[in-house]
Amino acid sequence: MTGVTAAADVLIVGAGPAGSFLGYLLARAGFAATIIDKAAFPRDKVCGGGLSNKAVELLPFDISPVVQRRVTGAFLTYQNRDTVVKDMGERSGIAVLRSEFDHFLLQKAIDAGVTFHCQTPFVSAETTGDGVAVRTGRGMFKARYLVGADGVFSAVRQCVFGRDLVSYAPAVEALVSVTPDRAARLGNRVLFDFGGMPRGYGWIFPKTDHLNVGVFSIYPTSSIKADLARFMAQYDILERPIRVRQLGFAIPLKNRRRQFERSNVLLLGDAAGFAESFYGEGIYFALSSALVAAEAFSLAFDRPSDRAYSHLVERRIQPELTYSAMNARMFFRAQRLAFYRMVRNEYVNDCYAELIAGRVSHRECFYKTILTSPYWLCSRHLRTVFEAPL
Repeated sequence: MTGVTAAADVLIVGAGPAGSFLGYLLARAGFAATIIDKAAFPRDKVCGGGLSNKAVELLPFDISPVVQRRVTGAFLTYQNRDTVVKDMGERSGIAVLRSEFDHFLLQKAIDAGVTFHCQTPFVSAETTGDGVAVRTGRGMFKARYLVGADGVFSAVRQCVFGRDLVSYAPAVEALVSVTPDRAARLGNRVLFDFGGMPRGYGWIFPKTDHLNVGVFSIYPTSSIKADLARFMAQYDILERPIRVRQLGFAIPLKNRRRQFERSNVLLLGDAAGFAESFYGEGIYFALSSALVAAEAFSLAFDRPSDRAYSHLVERRIQPELTYSAMNARMFFRAQRLAFYRMVRNEYVNDCYAELIAGRVSHRECFYKTILTSPYWLCSRHLRTVFEAPL
C-alpha cells in the first residue's frame, strides 16, 4: 500500500496484548480502529508466558484454545534448598505461548472489525489540525488518535516523548526441552526461586513441550547471563537438556515523568512503562491500560485536552506500579530473610499469593506486610519446608 493514505479514528501501533485488546474494545464500541505492526503474525515473542488469574479475568472471552497449561500452584524455594508448596487451584493462572496468545487476541480484534496491516513498521508521526499523520514503511496513515502499544523499546514513544521516558531492567530466559519424566516433576505448578539471582528471582514455567526458565531483578546487573547459568545448574530437571534456546529481553519498570499521553498520542502497556516490579508482570497491565484507554475514548474522544486517559491511569494503574516497586525493594534486598520469615509465614504467603489471584492489591499487600512485621519476624507459625525434589 505504498503511497496510500488510510484514515481511522484510532491508529494503534503494535499488535501485542495491549494493542489488540484495545482494538477489540474500540471496534466493539463502534470506533474505526486500525492496527499496524512491523511483524507478520503469528510471531515469536520473548516472555515467560505466565498469565495471572487477574489478567485472565480482564478478558471478556474464552482463551482456552491457547492455554498451554492451567497452573494450580507454585513451588516457592530458596536456591532449590528448601521449598514451600503453595496450592491455589483455579486462582493461580495459566501458561501460554506468546506467539499463540498474541495471535489469538489479534484475531479477536479483526473479527470485531479492526483493520490490520502487518509488516508495516512505524517511522514517524506529526500532529495535524484534526489528528495525527503517521508515516510507515508502507505508506501514510491518518487518524484522530495515535496509540503506541509497540513494546518496551517503543518507536512511537521515542518519536513523540523522547528516549528517556521509561526505565527498564534486563531479564533473560531459556526455552529448555527436557524429557517428559523431568518435566512431570513440576506438574501444574510454576517455580519461583527467591534466591535465583542476587536481589532477584528465578522462575521455571511448564509448557506443553518445554520449560520456560529465566531470571530477573529490578537492580542493575552486568552478569545476568551468568546468573541464569548458575540458576539452571542448581536444578536436576534442567540437566542434560534435549535443546536450549536462550533469549534476552527487558521489563519496563517506571515511567520517569509520569507522561502517558501528549496531545493526540497515547502510550499503552510496555510502551508506557507498565510492568510491575515484584513478579515482573506486564500482560495484566497491558490489558488494564487497554481497558482504561477504551474508557477514556468513550468519555472524551472529542476533547483530547481533557487528558482523560492520564487521569484514569493515575487512579487505576500507577498506584499498583508504585507499590509493587516498594514491595520488591522490601523483599529482594534481604532475600534469605524474606524467604525464611515471609514466604514461610502463612499470613504473608497468602497475601502475596492473592496478588496473582487479583484479590489483594500491591498497596494492601505492602501495608499489611509492614504492619504485621513484628508478627512474621518472630512468629513460630511457619510453613513446613522440605528439600526440593527438582
